[in-house]
Amino acid sequence: MRKFVVALFLTVLCASFAVAQGQSAPTLRIVTEDPSLPSELFYGDVRVKPVRLRPGTNTRITIDDSDFFVQQQYIDFLSRFPEAEGFNSWMSVLNSCNGDRNCLDGVNGQRVHVSKSFFESREFRIKGYYVYRFYKASFGRLPTYPEIVAGMRSVTGATEAEVVAKRDAFAAAWLSRGDFGTTYPASLTASQYVEKLLQTAGISVANKDQLIAGLGNGTETRASVLRKIVESAELEAKEFDPAYVAMQYYGYLRREPEAEGYNAWLTYLRANPGDYKTMVWGFVYSPEYRNRH
Repeated sequence: MRKFVVALFLTVLCASFAVAQGQSAPTLRIVTEDPSLPSELFYGDVRVKPVRLRPGTNTRITIDDSDFFVQQQYIDFLSRFPEAEGFNSWMSVLNSCNGDRNCLDGVNGQRVHVSKSFFESREFRIKGYYVYRFYKASFGRLPTYPEIVAGMRSVTGATEAEVVAKRDAFAAAWLSRGDFGTTYPASLTASQYVEKLLQTAGISVANKDQLIAGLGNGTETRASVLRKIVESAELEAKEFDPAYVAMQYYGYLRREPEAEGYNAWLTYLRANPGDYKTMVWGFVYSPEYRNRH
């Protein structure tokens, strides 16, 4: 209730100012894209940073609070709320610092360790990274923010078996996309289809001839060929760093990368292979991320 009252007060204040200036007052909107995840608050088209309070107190909840920080990693990178066991495990990692900000906040601090572990987790790889690679293999581009969010939610399930089933459904439905049909028309021969996918993905695979032969004799389908390319070790290796950078923007900042920043981080990783901690630290402690909360 307090959160709503604060938001309402700000809305009335801004609306009064707009009216005084002879402008139409924007409206306060609560946007719920996924009923299982937190809603977003907008004033007109501007996302509003809500005031969160500890239940029964006037104490604010901020991104510096370990419990809120851990919860956000689950929401932003796994598209779900935490399960008790995982949440408590990550809280133990952060609580081991006993409030020491040097232990928590540095490039080698525990908050960076916790956050980067979500991207490197198997769950993220079979969800967010899986969806990401369909866009890179099919169209040679990054997904937009709405595309990656919708894709991750579509392959999120309560159990691993459910995730596997949803991944299968995602792959099967991919070929019905209008942009895919336009890019890869039915008139393409088996060889042309496979060659075009590999050219778009920017890779070569050792089993190319088998994929072409299988598509020609009916032991493979267009969908199965695409998925084998998407899940190939070659594409995994090629896209790991670009996906890591892109997901910092999607997860922490909830937007698409701007070219300058995206390319700068890719250049950094190429010059400093494997130094993901510095990049994660840069995003976790960026004013844009902190102001989001």
